Amino acid sequence: MTQDRAVGAAPSLAARAVLIALTACAAVSTDLYLSGIPQLARDLGVGPSDAQLTLSVFMVAFGFGQLVFGPLSDHFGRKPVAAAGFAIYSTGALACMLAPDIGTLLAARGLQGFAAASGPVIARAIVRDRFAGAAAARFMSQLAAAMAVVPLLAPVLGSWLLYWLDWRAQFGLLLLFGLATLAGLRSLTETCPSIGVAPLAFGRVLAQFGACLSHRRFLGFVLCGGAGFAAAFTWISSASWVVIELLGVPPTHFGYTFMLVVMGYMVGSLASARLVPRIGVQRVLLLGVAAAVSGSALLLMQALWLQPSLGGVLIAVFGCFLGGGLCLANAQMGAISEFPMAAGGASAVFGFVQTLMASGSGWLVGQNYNGTLLPTAVIMMGGTLCAATGYLLLFGGSRGQQHA
Repeated sequence: MTQDRAVGAAPSLAARAVLIALTACAAVSTDLYLSGIPQLARDLGVGPSDAQLTLSVFMVAFGFGQLVFGPLSDHFGRKPVAAAGFAIYSTGALACMLAPDIGTLLAARGLQGFAAASGPVIARAIVRDRFAGAAAARFMSQLAAAMAVVPLLAPVLGSWLLYWLDWRAQFGLLLLFGLATLAGLRSLTETCPSIGVAPLAFGRVLAQFGACLSHRRFLGFVLCGGAGFAAAFTWISSASWVVIELLGVPPTHFGYTFMLVVMGYMVGSLASARLVPRIGVQRVLLLGVAAAVSGSALLLMQALWLQPSLGGVLIAVFGCFLGGGLCLANAQMGAISEFPMAAGGASAVFGFVQTLMASGSGWLVGQNYNGTLLPTAVIMMGGTLCAATGYLLLFGGSRGQQHA
């Protein structure tokens, strides 16, 4: 059993705020402009599948960025690498705001996604530097619950911007977010224990990648948390079309519907932080997988046999996001704890696989969207079943029980 310990003093309030911003970077960068995607498509003269690519390209670049920023932070330190990342992120946000066509916008989103990877991968590594075992999972769950407030408000702010301005103003707000986070990095204390220990080489990155993905428990944690996240990202990728075009919600009200769904993730994260010390990581993961599978099954039933309603759809997606909140932080910390001397690299691999699954699910739903709920429901069901498979890898046999 992994030791439950804390290392050093807990982060200050200012440092916690910066960690929240780092962790929330990807969510803010996707959620804030969701309500503007249909308007963006009309303005640039493209269809739903091309507009959805602004999400998938971001996530693919985000995944590859974690493979770079994680090992860099192990070698050079957490703070300087995060600072470089958010300087590039802010440049990408400015390019998005000024993009004259879809090709330029996709390139700028790729740059922004690559740089955004510096946020969560370094935040996870900082938590692992300070804490171990259940203490790391508990702190990460607390961080995730606080972080959920940011994407909770982001789509509402993005929707309100459409009252007075357009989708470009949403990227302007992302630029301000990037600059504010960059300035706040001064409040962090360097925690990396391995600065300059070994020469930085791409071969080491590949070796870490192979070591992680050949590790049964690491792979189980990745599936349990990452596939559940991919199911949630399926909704994120198609929500503006389903809610606005299919269910008839005005774009300026879209943010409120998304806020209700994200509350499921917040509730799950808060519950996880309280439940882990009482019932353990294994049972919390089981609750999360059960909630996610139940939510996606309810959504699929509506798509197949019922007339979808706004309330029914939101309840189903809420359940899926609730399961994600219960699973993700525990899966992240469980996976990274398997490699305590390479936390940045392990964090990078986890994030890469997670975002690759998410971008794949987003691309699939964009390519197959047909004006109905069915593509979204089928892909979300597949993601939550993959999460259940990950749970079985971890705890389905005697080997899994030994580590519970």
